[in-house]
Amino acid sequence: MKFCSLASGSSGNCQYVEYKDTKIIIDAGLSGKKIEENLEKIGVKASEIDAVFVTHEHIDHIKSVGVLSRRHDLKVFSNMMTLDGMLPTVKKLDPKNTFIFENGKSFTFKDLEIMPISTFHDCASGCGFVIKGNKKISLLTDTGWVNQDAMEKMDGSELFYLESNHDVDMLVHGSYPYPTKQRILSTKGHLSNENAAEVLSMILKKKQEQVLLGHLSTDNNLPDLALKTINDTLASENKIENTDYKIDVAPRFVPSEVYEL
Repeated sequence: MKFCSLASGSSGNCQYVEYKDTKIIIDAGLSGKKIEENLEKIGVKASEIDAVFVTHEHIDHIKSVGVLSRRHDLKVFSNMMTLDGMLPTVKKLDPKNTFIFENGKSFTFKDLEIMPISTFHDCASGCGFVIKGNKKISLLTDTGWVNQDAMEKMDGSELFYLESNHDVDMLVHGSYPYPTKQRILSTKGHLSNENAAEVLSMILKKKQEQVLLGHLSTDNNLPDLALKTINDTLASENKIENTDYKIDVAPRFVPSEVYEL
């Protein structure tokens, strides 16, 4: 099973998962051309992709969903409220390539078992995904809170792609307008470095899991700060040392390492 973050952050999000004969992307928040280029960088042609799975309707997650679906005959999976929310942006989707799932109900697509898990964000009905092939991958971003149900569904994953959006002090003392700060800090905003550490403290099993931090803010976070906050918090509060797991930060514009599980 393979995983790669093709791009991550408010400038555009797209992740890649491969298992056996199945190749999918999660979100398509960059231009179609850029996603095609980033796929080429990891040796994958866009024409080989089977489907795009959509987390929510914000532009940094859906920008080229319609373009890629029409250009490469891709299937598009989302829940009904997300589909309604994204149609003004993605425009026409071929009915034969449009599929609806329900958050909290697992389903099978080719070689993969997909479990959409509800997120808490200022969107119609956001979700993350727990994806199983021969291994288990959990993807969770754009949420201000992670509930017990989500953590139970993510339990036992070999790879976690998890939001670590902001450092609270940088955000509070930064230049964003007050209402924007309040939105980001709310339970329908984004996970902070501290929040990400809290989630990891409850789901890591000290089994050399791979953690990839995603959706970092350019204005209110730094990769080194996110890594230090999480490593220090896990070590001091939960006695989980950074030798018990592997951790990286997803690059903003270019593909990450391709993780082979």
